[in-house]
Amino acid sequence: MEGAIKFYNRYTKSLEEEAVCGGILLKFLYHSVVGPLALHCFVKRKFFSEIFGYFMRHPASKKCIRSFVERHKIDMLTAEKKVEDFANFDDFFTRKLKKDARPIAVDYRKIVFPCDGRHLLVENFENLPSFYVKGQKFDLEKLLRNDELLKRFQNGAAVISRLCPADYHRFHFPCDAVIRKIYKVNGDYFSVNPLAVCKKIAIFFENKRIVSVLQSRDVDQFLMVEVGATCVGSITQTAEVGHLYFKGEEKGFFSFGGSTIITIFQKNKVTFAEDLCQNSAKGVEIFAFMGDDMGKKYEKIVHS
Repeated sequence: MEGAIKFYNRYTKSLEEEAVCGGILLKFLYHSVVGPLALHCFVKRKFFSEIFGYFMRHPASKKCIRSFVERHKIDMLTAEKKVEDFANFDDFFTRKLKKDARPIAVDYRKIVFPCDGRHLLVENFENLPSFYVKGQKFDLEKLLRNDELLKRFQNGAAVISRLCPADYHRFHFPCDAVIRKIYKVNGDYFSVNPLAVCKKIAIFFENKRIVSVLQSRDVDQFLMVEVGATCVGSITQTAEVGHLYFKGEEKGFFSFGGSTIITIFQKNKVTFAEDLCQNSAKGVEIFAFMGDDMGKKYEKIVHS
């Protein structure tokens, strides 16, 4: 995992290599002898991300936007604003897209990805894909910090959606749903890049995160866990508890930094997309846009 990070692009139907922002620094912090000292003393701390966030909101950061767009080949034709219209880098980072930029799967049975990114299916929390270091456990109890939810979801499945700094950083509802409850779990600010996660999967349950309990007529109760990371200034919820939101409507956004959303379903509630299943079984993430097909409502086959 210390080499190139490869993912399957749903649209080109091929494996592609990820251009990692700060790749050299990540290897130093997570894979060298002295890097962990700097990591634990500074980088994982809240003040580090807050200071970085301050500079990303400063008007002077605006001059970095165009070079960032060109380096990462970001399609700005889908954004509501032009490059020169953003007030600062964080304004660009949390950019909104035009209404038709991310078509939402219209079939009522379809469940969609909640964000742009690289997605990995964990069908069994006890047996992680080879994407992660062998022997590490996905500790749902530590992730949720809620005994009632643990009991309900421990036999379920999760889709881990990883956003890179160049991605669109607003997240949306994967199906029609009502938010029943939102709670915050305080934690650190480790990177969620594979170079870090493959070294220590506990990053998911040690980082700051927000857990939402949602109710849907299509998949019953499910969870969305927004996980903060290094240089993520904040996780903002724009949706409110008690309201009904339709598939594809905005739920919130991340301020600067790479981030992760973990969508957790109960057992036998979703039949996941074939390319997601096949690639995840090999430990390969798939790239897909928000609104594209994650799977469909589980329908039990009744034999006559």
